[in-house]
Amino acid sequence: MEPLPEDVARFMNENVETIDQLEILRVLGEERQREWDARALSSEVQTEPEAIRAHLAAMQARGLITTATRAAGLTYRFGASTPELESMVNRLLQVYKERPVTMIKLVYERAKDPLRAFADAFRLRKED
Repeated sequence: MEPLPEDVARFMNENVETIDQLEILRVLGEERQREWDARALSSEVQTEPEAIRAHLAAMQARGLITTATRAAGLTYRFGASTPELESMVNRLLQVYKERPVTMIKLVYERAKDPLRAFADAFRLRKED
């Protein structure tokens, strides 16, 4: 099996912690102009709304998605905070479309790395 392009693998390691986050990016990328609330994304990604909200907050903090406040509450849509991030998200989604199993394996392999999980726990705590 051919490895992922280095820039995509690095971006994933730095910005995508879970399969749910990868799927959120996929869903938002498929309907780029649509604004989603957490409940609709929860249904689409098939994850609990509380988990989706946590993922969305982390992704928004990294500048990977766009948020807006509406009368009904917070909404989310495709759109990174910089052109460089947007370009990398687009590249990630293209590779995910072409090689989903390889990308999913990368996320799972990272999750099995206890030292990485330990380091990430401190990084997440610091971001909160």
